Amino acid sequence: MSTIFQTDWFRWGITLVLLTPIIVVLLGELINAAGARDRTLRAPIRLVRNALLPLGVLVIVLVKLVDIPEESTLIKVMETVLWILGINAIISIANRVVFADNDYALIQSKVPQLFLDIFRVLMVGLGAAIVLSAVWGADLGELVTALGLGSFVIGLALQDTLGNLFSGIALLYEKPFSEGDVIRVNDLQGRVVEMNWRAIRLLTRERELVVIPHLIIGQGSIVNYSRPETSMIIKTEIGFGHDVAPNEVKRILMRILDSMDQVLPDPEPEVKTMRFDDHKIMYEVEFAIPVYEKNEEILDELMTRVWYATRRHAIHLPQPQMHLHRARETDEDAPPPEASLDLVKRHLPLDTHQIQHLDTDGVHRHTFGRGEFIIHAGDATGTLYIILEGEAEVLMTQENGALHRINRLREGDFFGEIALFTNKTSSLTVRALHDLDCVVLEPEEVLRMVDQSPKLAHYLDKVMDARRAAAQTK
Repeated sequence: MSTIFQTDWFRWGITLVLLTPIIVVLLGELINAAGARDRTLRAPIRLVRNALLPLGVLVIVLVKLVDIPEESTLIKVMETVLWILGINAIISIANRVVFADNDYALIQSKVPQLFLDIFRVLMVGLGAAIVLSAVWGADLGELVTALGLGSFVIGLALQDTLGNLFSGIALLYEKPFSEGDVIRVNDLQGRVVEMNWRAIRLLTRERELVVIPHLIIGQGSIVNYSRPETSMIIKTEIGFGHDVAPNEVKRILMRILDSMDQVLPDPEPEVKTMRFDDHKIMYEVEFAIPVYEKNEEILDELMTRVWYATRRHAIHLPQPQMHLHRARETDEDAPPPEASLDLVKRHLPLDTHQIQHLDTDGVHRHTFGRGEFIIHAGDATGTLYIILEGEAEVLMTQENGALHRINRLREGDFFGEIALFTNKTSSLTVRALHDLDCVVLEPEEVLRMVDQSPKLAHYLDKVMDARRAAAQTK
């Protein structure tokens, strides 16, 4: 009996009988524990339990118990399959435990796809070397020598591919950008959606997927709009005529910038007089925006508001060609149309005689763009606005500085009357919800009408009381 206990097949048999069930149970518990964190971890562990472990046990049984020579082709093929399954399991587990973008990964920062590809290639190469050397008995020294002799030919044939590979490794080491960053490479601009061993993929603003080889990136310049901060400075130039005072232009442009929600207050926007051209003065507008991807939308909003502001201030944007104009009144100086006068009469208690004797110098027609502030709280104003078309909202400043809507105004409504008799300052803010067309009555004209019509004074006082009560309740 002592001879049986000392034989190799007996010791191997007892070991397999005792350890195999224990390993199966441990792997089953590991599968359940891994599934609680990440279901994708179950697949590689199941591969170990259901394929790698049984095949390994079978090889041990055939070699140690059945006494099949290790040099036989059957054993070598089984060992080769065993190594392939093992390498596949190691790569899968490493991807989920080491490199994955989750809260339990050993490397918490997002690993570029290029590094993962290189890791897989190295693991496959290492596994192939082990299989060739340990299983098939190949002389790796001769293989290395053969590869060295052919490396020159391979290098010439694959010089662009190898150039892309090493350029990618250099980019990975320097990390001038990461996946998700918005960059510009030469004339191409977009968001980096993937980086592999050969190239990066950019998703442009036009939703086009552009593939740029690393070799081209390494030879060109890279602008990263997402680093060091997502916010960035935008500079653009706008031309105004020589007949408009520069300080007046700067005041108008700064008021527009202050009213735009997407323009950051820090750093403070700036407007500078740059140069005098033949037919215009060029002004540089500089401001910060939160994300570069919104630059076109924000510039569109800026230029749109500039147009509306110039119309209200009777400023004509210059044109490069010469125009011949017949002398006539501008839209701002012309008397309001009959429809506007009828609307004034319809919504203000004025008789026909008072409407016909409105001073045209004190009555204007103004247009405001969507999102523009018409009146700010604290503005020194007493102007009365009557809405011809569009909608506006009346806002009140809360204790935390936020604006809260207390009323919504539509066609026929008017505003500005609260500031008319209360120290000439507005307690509320009014902003256009859509493009707004208004008849504007200057304070002097309204005061003259009030003096001539006690009925109008009583009506305005009644409206002011109602709106004060509404503001207090909200």
